[in-house]
Amino acid sequence: MDLAAAFSQHLPISSAHYSLEIAEQRIDGDAGEAWSALSVNAEGDRVVTVRLVVWEVDGDDRSIRDIKEQDVVVVPAAHVDDPRVPAYFDGWAAAVRTAFTRLEEVIVAEGEAAAGNRVEEAVPYEMFCPEVLELRRPQTAEEFTDALLSNRKRLGWLLP
Repeated sequence: MDLAAAFSQHLPISSAHYSLEIAEQRIDGDAGEAWSALSVNAEGDRVVTVRLVVWEVDGDDRSIRDIKEQDVVVVPAAHVDDPRVPAYFDGWAAAVRTAFTRLEEVIVAEGEAAAGNRVEEAVPYEMFCPEVLELRRPQTAEEFTDALLSNRKRLGWLLP
């Protein structure tokens, strides 16, 4: 299974105020090595460099308010061969899109203050919950979305 392709198809995830994207290919200055979107760390986990952008919106104009970039484990080594990984990716992306959409709805209806500063204070790794693969129950994208959003220790903290 090509995990890089399966994961990459889901990003960027964007709304008017937030975006989550894969950082461009980087060059390691010391070694001169190019890093692709998905790499393997020493433990065998699949890791990607993710950028979380918070946008300042003024009418039709957008400018960057905050930007954070971080290496994030997207698939732990123990689950690299798990046949549910593509469903997890689909469910994870749906969960993040749902959270961003709900936050945008609150901003439109009640103003930015009502949405809180969840995303502004977050770092990229908090947008990922690969530990959900340890659960036996989720098998489909919808089940992964539900598992991710129904628990505040996973992605439920994003919901207003």
